[in-house]
Amino acid sequence: MRYELHAGSVKVNSAFTAYVEDRMQRLLSDFAFIVSSDLYLHELGTKSPAHQVRLRVQVPGETLVVEERGNNFQEAFDAALSVMRRQLMRYKETIRS
Repeated sequence: MRYELHAGSVKVNSAFTAYVEDRMQRLLSDFAFIVSSDLYLHELGTKSPAHQVRLRVQVPGETLVVEERGNNFQEAFDAALSVMRRQLMRYKETIRS
């Protein structure tokens, strides 16, 4: 699986990068049909919560996208990953039938 982190002007520390890498590898082990994934980090200056994560996962025939906000990037990432897991489970059920 190809995995890319797009942070733009956001400073990302190595601990968060390692956390994301670990969680994305778990996602790959659970859903081996994933072709690629992209993670976009944005800081929003106007609203609270001010951190937004967009997770885009390409699977055969579709692209699944999730956007979540949180008080910090880890919180937003965890929420996005949870929603993405549900979407991938639904996708897996549709390809089985």
